[in-house]
Amino acid sequence: MISKIAGNILKRDTKTKVWWMKLAIAIVLSNIFFFALFSGSETKVDAVSSIPEGWVEIQVRAELLTPFQSGKKVLLLQRSARKRVEAMLETSPLEPEGRFTVLVKETEVESLLKYDSWEIVPFLKTLTFAPLSRGLDHEIRY
Repeated sequence: MISKIAGNILKRDTKTKVWWMKLAIAIVLSNIFFFALFSGSETKVDAVSSIPEGWVEIQVRAELLTPFQSGKKVLLLQRSARKRVEAMLETSPLEPEGRFTVLVKETEVESLLKYDSWEIVPFLKTLTFAPLSRGLDHEIRY
């Protein structure tokens, strides 16, 4: 009688042990499947963060007049030469010189190298410079 009871208990335990082993194997296999499925997306993120075609990364000595955010679209202004260049901020300066790393179009790099003392302002689509006055700029009263 005791052996029958012990035999029945052992059968139940082995069934439970087999069930737990199947569950553990199913969890491990599902984790491996989902890891293989979703781990490939990390390489796609690196491709997006590269420099767009037709743009160049350059360091510019400039005064920042807007809060710094990496990837922010800004305008580089040179007031005395009346130049404006569209750019994207990349990195802030590490030293107090004020050299910012920006992305600009290849066609506009020449003006960045030609002039110095740039200002970085938020991107304004309709920004224009005041027209240059011609002739005398004063009035003589008698």
